[in-house]
Amino acid sequence: MTLAEIADASSPGAALVACIAAEGRVAVVDLRGEADVFTAPVVVDVLARVIADFDGAVIVDLSNTEFIDSTVAFALERAREFLDDRGRTLTLRSPSRMAARLLALLELSHLIEPDRVNHVAFSDATATSHP
Repeated sequence: MTLAEIADASSPGAALVACIAAEGRVAVVDLRGEADVFTAPVVVDVLARVIADFDGAVIVDLSNTEFIDSTVAFALERAREFLDDRGRTLTLRSPSRMAARLLALLELSHLIEPDRVNHVAFSDATATSHP
């Protein structure tokens, strides 16, 4: 059940859509499109709404995100820090291989759900061990 949908209306073609849904006490933010410096205000807005409107954990689903840049990655980390200070959690679900690598490069892979981190680490180790 989608509770809210927020689109980036500032650029032609609306490059990012964020949907908020509830899974029990957990708020799930589904990002669809490109999450970059131009659409970061949408991400920040949706995270602020979720933090204010829900009391439990927050999951950001990146399975439909075509691209994520460092601006958005650091916004996600700031939201996680804010929630952590209040006894809540923020995790990332199903990032693409490229997004997972960016998060690892920025030392933010701790945000990814644990089973996904192991999968990406194994896939990367396998990919680099074969010529």
